[in-house]
Amino acid sequence: MKYIALLTTSHSPSPRTRSFIKDLASCLPGILRVHRGKKTLLQLALEARRYGARYLLVVGERKGNPSLIRIYSIGLYFERDSILKHIVSIVIRGVKLSREVPGSTRTYNVERVGVDSRECVSDECFKLADLFLKIFGSKLDLDKPDVWIVVSERNNMVKIVFRNRLGHIVGPAISVWRVKFFEGEA
Repeated sequence: MKYIALLTTSHSPSPRTRSFIKDLASCLPGILRVHRGKKTLLQLALEARRYGARYLLVVGERKGNPSLIRIYSIGLYFERDSILKHIVSIVIRGVKLSREVPGSTRTYNVERVGVDSRECVSDECFKLADLFLKIFGSKLDLDKPDVWIVVSERNNMVKIVFRNRLGHIVGPAISVWRVKFFEGEA
């Protein structure tokens, strides 16, 4: 099976960070969750290439809570510098796991996603929605997706929420502090 991205944590993750990536992987299609162990970024990139993944998502933490998602693009060939290219860092303000959100449900076998950015106001919010469109382009279905990735903005704060067809939350709720794009990506 071909995957879109490999999802992992920084070294020695806390239980909350492990729960976060489990939640995240359950509501996104084509995501392979791997245990980091002692693997370097290069080893993770090679593993991602072995599975056909084009992206590597690494969740960092601070004081036991998820605080950063670094997204790397994986090149098809060995380039002079590296096969990894850091394209985006999403700095997280706060996370609510699906078990902490009242009324959230579980979702299984997610094959198609949609991206909803109707409540975006700032460029940062729209760029984040465009990033999801770029990453999940092959799994995109705006008519009847299994899960909607809802990128919204209220009071100058960007939020990412995952909802099923019925509108129930199915994954973590992520409050974004800022998004840093590298070298004009996304």
